[in-house]
Amino acid sequence: MNNAPLNIGTEKWLKEPALREVMNALVADGGNAKIVGGAVRDALHNIFWKKKRKIGDIDIASELTPQQNIERLETAGIKVIPTGIDYGTVTAVIDKKHFEITTLRRDVATDGRHADVEFTDDWAEDAKRRDFTINAFYLDLDGTVYDPLGGFEDLKKAKIRFIGNAKERIKEDALRILRLFRFSSEFEVGGVDEEGLLASVELKSMIRDLSGERIWQEFQKIILSKRAIQALPILSAVGLLDEILPHHENYGKFLKYVKREKKLGLRNPLGRLSMLLPRDENKIKEMSSHLRLSNNQRDQLFRFADDYHKHDLRSKTLRRVIYQYGKDVVIHNLIRFGSLDEKTFLYINDYNVPVLPYTGKDLMAEGWKAGPEMGAELKRREQVWIDADFTVTHH
Repeated sequence: MNNAPLNIGTEKWLKEPALREVMNALVADGGNAKIVGGAVRDALHNIFWKKKRKIGDIDIASELTPQQNIERLETAGIKVIPTGIDYGTVTAVIDKKHFEITTLRRDVATDGRHADVEFTDDWAEDAKRRDFTINAFYLDLDGTVYDPLGGFEDLKKAKIRFIGNAKERIKEDALRILRLFRFSSEFEVGGVDEEGLLASVELKSMIRDLSGERIWQEFQKIILSKRAIQALPILSAVGLLDEILPHHENYGKFLKYVKREKKLGLRNPLGRLSMLLPRDENKIKEMSSHLRLSNNQRDQLFRFADDYHKHDLRSKTLRRVIYQYGKDVVIHNLIRFGSLDEKTFLYINDYNVPVLPYTGKDLMAEGWKAGPEMGAELKRREQVWIDADFTVTHH
C-alpha cells in the first residue's frame, strides 16, 4: 500500500482516548488495524478545502478475523457487540462511544443489492471493493494516511470517481448511483464525474430493486445537502428522480422552498420531501410506503399536505394557528408561502403552546354525564377559550 505524502497526526479527534484505547488493543501483538472511510475522508477534505465538516462515526478496518478482534478487545476490557459478524463486523463500545471494526474483505459475488464476501489480509483487495476513491483512505493512529487507489488527488480536485469500472461498481450495489450524487452534492463539486454519470443513467432502473430504507437514507442526504438546488435538476434531467421518487411533482416548488429555508438556517427533510410530492393522500401514502417511512413520518407528510390558508403574522393569529396545526406545520407553510421571516420564526419557535384548562373530569364534577352532550360542551368551551386568545372566561 502506498503512503500518501501527508500526515494528519495533529488532528484532535485522533487523540480521543476511547479511539486510542480501541486501536491500541487491536494492534497489540503485531495485529494491524487502521481507521478507514468517512472519518479519514472528511478530515482530509477539511484540510484541503479549509472546511469544518464534523468528524462523525469512526470505522476501523482490521487484518484480524472477527473472532480475533473480539478476543483482543475483550482482553483489553472493552465491550464488544457482534453487530454483523457474518460480514466481518463487530462493534467496540467504550465510554458510550461506538466503533465499528470490520475485517478486510473482498467480494465473491454480487447481485446489485448485496455482496457475498470472504475475508482477506490484503489491504489493496479491501480498497478495491469500496465505491469511490475518496472512501478508500486508511489511517494509522500516528496520523499516516495510506492511499492505495489515487483518492488523494481526487479529493484535492473535489472529484467523486468510482473505483475501477463505474458500471461494475454499480452492478455490485445500485445504491452507489445515489451515493455518487450524494457525495457530489455534499462536497460542493462543480459537476458529476462523467463516466460515473453515464453509467448511473444507463443502469438507473436498478434503483427499483433497492429497499426503500436504503433509498431514503441516501436521498435524504441529497435533499439536505448544500448543493441540493443544483442536484435535483440534474437528477430530474437524466431520469433518476423518476426512479427514486415515482409520481414526484416538478422540482420548482422544492427549489423555492430550499432557498427560503437556507435564509433562515433551516433544513427539514420531510418539509423538503413534501415539496416533491403531490398534495394527495393516496400518493403520499404510496410514496411513504415506497421509501419505508415510519408512521410518524408519513403522518407528518399528511399534515404538511392538509389545506392551510394564508394569514397575517400578528401575534394573536400566530398563537391561534400554532394551537390548531402545531409549530412544525405553521413553519412549513409559512416557508411554502414565502412569508416566514426570522422574527416570526423566533416567535413561533419560542412560543409555549397553552393546554386547554378544561377536562372531562372538570365537567363531570359540575354534573355533566359522559356522552355526546358533554363532548360538545367541552368543544364549545375550547372555542370560547381560543376566541378569548387562550384566556379563561366565565362559561
